[in-house]
Amino acid sequence: MTDPDRSSPDRTAAPDTVETLQARVEALYLESRTLHREVRRLQAVQPVLGLRPRTPSPVMRLAMRLMPGLRRRHHLRMIRESGLFDGDWYLAAYPDVAAAGLDPAVHFLLHGAEERRNPGPHFDTAHYLALYPDIAESGLNPLVHYLQAGWAEGRSIRPGMPPRNAAGGGR
Repeated sequence: MTDPDRSSPDRTAAPDTVETLQARVEALYLESRTLHREVRRLQAVQPVLGLRPRTPSPVMRLAMRLMPGLRRRHHLRMIRESGLFDGDWYLAAYPDVAAAGLDPAVHFLLHGAEERRNPGPHFDTAHYLALYPDIAESGLNPLVHYLQAGWAEGRSIRPGMPPRNAAGGGR
């Protein structure tokens, strides 16, 4: 005959194992939340810039001054190539733009920044314009300004990202 104590599973071990696993899952969850907060903090400190635009030649700058359509095309290309503009994100965040069937980059350039819409998750338009009233007063598209000068000046593009210089990056 078999010994009943040996063939039946230990019924007290199962609840202990479940409690141990539950405690481990909770600890991992808390650790995960801490790591997510740290990632967000680090993302706020270091801007994500896909491509910094080349400075146009003096002849091109003159042509853009004389022909607003050429300047708009140049700014549109800068926005699209920057890495800070995310068309899919923009359409998801602003369903009215998607419903209207508008090109998200064109909408942001012509209307979105003025409406304080963000071009993507890593650039906060309202933050940039509130922090740098000179840009808000100039009427420049804040992302275009950041790409042309703000990045080099160390300006902050979202809450939690400190300016790189003591003057706060303003001119």
